[in-house]
Amino acid sequence: MGTYRPSRRHVVGLVAAAALVLLLGACGGNGGGGSSTPAATRSPAPATGTRAAGTPSATATAPSGGAKVNDEPVAFATTDGVTIRGHLYSTPGPQRKAVIFAHMFPSDQRSWTAFAQEVAATGIAALTLDFRGYGETGGSKDVPKIDRDLSAAVRFLKARDYPQVYLVGASMGGTAALKVAVAESVAGVVTVSAPVEFQGLDARNDVPNLRMRLLFIASRDDAGAPASAGFFMQNAPGQRDAQILEGSAHGTDLLKGSQASAFKQLVLDFLNR
Repeated sequence: MGTYRPSRRHVVGLVAAAALVLLLGACGGNGGGGSSTPAATRSPAPATGTRAAGTPSATATAPSGGAKVNDEPVAFATTDGVTIRGHLYSTPGPQRKAVIFAHMFPSDQRSWTAFAQEVAATGIAALTLDFRGYGETGGSKDVPKIDRDLSAAVRFLKARDYPQVYLVGASMGGTAALKVAVAESVAGVVTVSAPVEFQGLDARNDVPNLRMRLLFIASRDDAGAPASAGFFMQNAPGQRDAQILEGSAHGTDLLKGSQASAFKQLVLDFLNR
């Protein structure tokens, strides 16, 4: 089955469920449980991004068999001195749009790689990154501070002359994206199964300040994810939409299975609006 846009009655129902989810502190969905740890601290100042030293770019064929997609390993610093590593996918020619894909717990940037390459093949540059403590970034995991990693990614792309930056975050990556969208200038945000709060990363006070385009995606049977989408719909003032897919897939698991095509199309349509 495809997607549907929830009716006002359905959104009200989601909001009621969201209140219960917040009360129980169980906003993590299949990506992990909730936590009562205080919210993360937003990073205060920009950092300059740089390409990973001594690492050559690679070229890969887009999954569609179309344009060649350049895979550039990159690195950039956060305001608290952590070096974040990722991959910037792009095609030749001028590009004004870029999207950052933020991974979920306990995954890493590889969960977004194939789709990021597909997006890049359409002419929109795509950046994946490993949060602190994950994948190529390494170090110690510190979930309440991953919004600093994502903020650094936004500033990195701005320094590379991408004036329109979008955020697409899965689960905790979506929660971080909502926080970062208040601190940085972004064109739009897509959350995928994002909890309101996860292990001390808390977006509930940021949501009322979101004034960019927003899309909240969740699977109908994915624990607290639809309820969190309802909370975001109720409290975000920007141009917003919620799309509820059939099934129980969480975060980047939506890239696999029967809803993959519908999910990808939702994201692509949002980025190309």
